[in-house]
Amino acid sequence: MKFFELLPAAGPRFSGFLNGAHRWGLPGGLCPVCEASRGGLGEAYPSVDLSGWSHRHELAEARQVPLEEYERLRRLLRPQVPFDVPLLPGAEFGLYSGKATGKWGDLHLPYPWRLVIQREAMERLREEAGIELRTSKMDLHFRGKSAPELLEVEVHPRGRLHDNCFPSGRERPCERCGRQGDSLPNAPSLDGSTLPTGQDLFRLTDFTTVIIATERFAEAIARLGLEGVVFKEVPVVPP
Repeated sequence: MKFFELLPAAGPRFSGFLNGAHRWGLPGGLCPVCEASRGGLGEAYPSVDLSGWSHRHELAEARQVPLEEYERLRRLLRPQVPFDVPLLPGAEFGLYSGKATGKWGDLHLPYPWRLVIQREAMERLREEAGIELRTSKMDLHFRGKSAPELLEVEVHPRGRLHDNCFPSGRERPCERCGRQGDSLPNAPSLDGSTLPTGQDLFRLTDFTTVIIATERFAEAIARLGLEGVVFKEVPVVPP
């Protein structure tokens, strides 16, 4: 099976933009050894409602805290999240609220790490292509009279890049927090031993801003004539 990086389609017809945030988020965790916070930009779970959780107020404001405090909050939060995901610093939860502007594709990447889909496109994918996506409503305020019904697609971290696509080798993980400060390679390749099965969309666990789609998903988008995203093939290094 082939895999593709999901990228925004260029052009003035796809100018949609969001300015907002999810309701809750883990803070950054400043490591005492590498003096940095491991990045989790893009890791978001709008389906996780923390409104009844007693510690929710501790996740209401974006901030940096010592690594030990982040780890304490992550331990408390873990039972509230019904799936196996990293919960990296900055991971977000709950409904996305904010302002929306511009023109929207059927699928749309207002940021490289955030995928939204119009309800009609989501229903066509399900009914005509048999592709089920985990989606959540969004609390958006639009400028203008015609406002599309946008849903946020929840994309879980799963696969990793292969070590051999880093020309100088991967940076050694921090002994305390596990952070690797590598930049995204110019010619990335996927580690075939880490790729999920039965999942048409996922984000990389080591680069959570990168969303990957299966060949089945890319073909369905083309067949249904849905617009707003393009696909760039990423080679796979077999196990």
